[in-house]
Amino acid sequence: MKVLKFGGTSIQDGERIRNVLGIIREAMRDTPVIVVVSAFRKVTDLLLDAAVKAGEGDAGYSKKFDEIEALHKDLVDDLIDEGRKKEVEKFLLEELAELSDVLHGVCLLRELSDKSRALIMSFGERCSAWIISCFLRQEGVEASYVDARNMIVTDSNHCDARVDMKASVRRIKARLKKGSGVPVVTGYIGAAPDGTATTLGRGGSDYTATIVGSAIGAAEIQIWTDVDGFFSADPKRVRDAYALPFISYGEALELSHSGARILHPYSVHPAMKAGIPIRIRNSFNPDAEGTRIGVLEDKGGGGGRPVTGLSSINNVVLLNLSGSGMVGVPGIASRLFSCLARHMINIIFISQASSEQSISLVIDYSRADKARKILEKEFAREIAARQIESLTLKKRIAIIAVVGNNMSGHPGVSAHLFETLGKNGINVIAVAQGSNEMNISFVVESRDEDKALNCVHESFFLSRRTVHVFIAGTGTIAKSLIGQLREHSLILRKEMDLDVVVSGMANTRMMAVRDDGIDLGNWEKALKPRNDGKTVRDYIERIRSMNLHNTIFVDCTASGDVAESYPDLLASNISVVTANKLGMAGSWELYETIRNAQRSSNARFLYETNVGAGLPIINTLNDLRNSGDKIIKIEGVLSGTLSYIFNEMRKGGKFSEIVRKAKEAGYTEPDPREDLSGADFARKFLILGRELGYRLDYEDIECESLVPEHLREEMSVEAFMEKLGSADADYDEKIRKAAENDMTIAYAGEICDGKARISVKMLPVTNPVAGLNGTENMVVFTTDRYLDTPLVVKGPGAGGEVTAGGVFADILRIASYLI
Repeated sequence: MKVLKFGGTSIQDGERIRNVLGIIREAMRDTPVIVVVSAFRKVTDLLLDAAVKAGEGDAGYSKKFDEIEALHKDLVDDLIDEGRKKEVEKFLLEELAELSDVLHGVCLLRELSDKSRALIMSFGERCSAWIISCFLRQEGVEASYVDARNMIVTDSNHCDARVDMKASVRRIKARLKKGSGVPVVTGYIGAAPDGTATTLGRGGSDYTATIVGSAIGAAEIQIWTDVDGFFSADPKRVRDAYALPFISYGEALELSHSGARILHPYSVHPAMKAGIPIRIRNSFNPDAEGTRIGVLEDKGGGGGRPVTGLSSINNVVLLNLSGSGMVGVPGIASRLFSCLARHMINIIFISQASSEQSISLVIDYSRADKARKILEKEFAREIAARQIESLTLKKRIAIIAVVGNNMSGHPGVSAHLFETLGKNGINVIAVAQGSNEMNISFVVESRDEDKALNCVHESFFLSRRTVHVFIAGTGTIAKSLIGQLREHSLILRKEMDLDVVVSGMANTRMMAVRDDGIDLGNWEKALKPRNDGKTVRDYIERIRSMNLHNTIFVDCTASGDVAESYPDLLASNISVVTANKLGMAGSWELYETIRNAQRSSNARFLYETNVGAGLPIINTLNDLRNSGDKIIKIEGVLSGTLSYIFNEMRKGGKFSEIVRKAKEAGYTEPDPREDLSGADFARKFLILGRELGYRLDYEDIECESLVPEHLREEMSVEAFMEKLGSADADYDEKIRKAAENDMTIAYAGEICDGKARISVKMLPVTNPVAGLNGTENMVVFTTDRYLDTPLVVKGPGAGGEVTAGGVFADILRIASYLI
């Protein structure tokens, strides 16, 4: 014998019910079956809405009743032939008439008792089971209608009844022996000792199926629903969740009690006690094997993984009782739990510190106010004497359960779990773990629920990890970065098991945001105009509100507003990679704010490209300092544009002509004076000086401008370029004098003893700077260890591709940390 239970979605319309007929016929080839059905889809919600409205004296309940009546009549018209329709309609009209009378009475009294509510809710299953049993008979399957109120015996807690298993088993055996063919049993409902209708809690049809299955000693209990089985996590919240082929009774019990809605929490007990396997199947995809729930085999249920699945519960409240007067006082916990039990308030989660100063409980949101009032009354004397200092409720929280048989005796699971949460900035409010080590439950803010589920699921279940990248700016560097990400995505997946997903792009005019990623081959079309006039900062707020796990913000702008947002991003545990110098080379106050935010956050902040494009200058400097070396002096050329100009002049070119060529080649800004002023070089040296620990502002950098003094007045770029030839003679003379002394000239800087200077210098031709070519940059570190032979870092110091490569490298460094 097999028991087949069909949920509301499996019988939501005529097409689905005909599909169920096929499933039943297929099952009957091998063995007799018993069918348990829920109410048709939407009916339970409509019944509850009608009951609540009637209890409030709202005549609008009649509209809900009309919807219920129409839904059932439409199904009868669709499924039942004319010759059998009268029989079906007669029963249906009687049931609906009784329902109408009950609702009318509740409305007149303006009182909805639990007994009335349970009776109203029972009509959904009563109607669906009757219609389906009639349809089966019509289609040649011998079937009978069975009202579970005549079999399932419960207590008098009408809306969440507890089952008397011994009495129920006797009645089930007696009732099912009388029938023939396929019994179609009403799920969800039972009867109190006085015969009044009770319900088994939302989703209780699963429970009915396992009660019936255990009573008759079924070979298997099949729960037919609308998903392929028990998933590793809720697939509506975790995109990469997958169906599990097998889980143990214990794991199913833990997951269902911890929020996995695929199975009623009490459903596992009867099957587990009787040793009957449960199989979760998808009526929309009958060929799928589904999930088998049974006794754990030696080989385990999760392929050796310590964690089998995740589940979560929200719409709950954390109640915390604390006070130094609780320490060592026997009976506090007993009174607390007994008080809540007397008032039928279920405790979902318990955590107590070993100091005994506080006890934390999680209860359903709907019972929170009642719980506070009764506990304040229970502990009034202790509160007045300040033995108990506070009784607080924390709302907007969620419980997440990490469940797995293999967690027992598996070192490092908790460490791995909390490290993952910490790196994503998820604050854990409370933790509980049973001694069987099968379930680690923790409490987080509701806004972090999805983020926590995704990062923990990825960490324990997936070999490939994901980082979500949000890019600010769509200029040269951003375009080059997108190209590199697109070209190397397959390599990253293959060699690093890493998916770098660009989830957002924006500039001041346009924006595109997709949590599952923007198509990098068509990203420009994904950008949509922003007609609201909002700034890039609103884009940043959007990123924060999305609250995705493993998030990296990439700044490819030159915007001061974006740089000022770094502290907020870091405070939100969003890592930052920036090619924008206006943060680390901004005001000292901003610099300190960024540094403080970085120190207090688990997020990373990398800015290697601020100084040498793709050159490892910041990393080298930090490695030297962190390894205990003392940096005596830093020298170098940190402007690709100015390096090019002086390298060409050493070859014999004219200053003005070289600047013009550099402008035409795109090496300079549209206005070359921005480069010739040395401002960009000065910002880079400011960053290096601050990295060395000096308190420097931009004004502290001694920087010689290459713009001739007589050309510093206001004039157009064209006019400036025409007059620049007047400076040629001066540079020719400097080169001539240098050559007479076997020297050369370069625009270079030096940081020493807390001072930073940048100017045109006369250097020996043997100096490393004299050997630079094109737009190359160079930094020379003189340290205690590199005293006689300084450490030289040399390479391309400008260009979109090189800078983007440096940004890409920083993204990968953060990704490596996060995963």
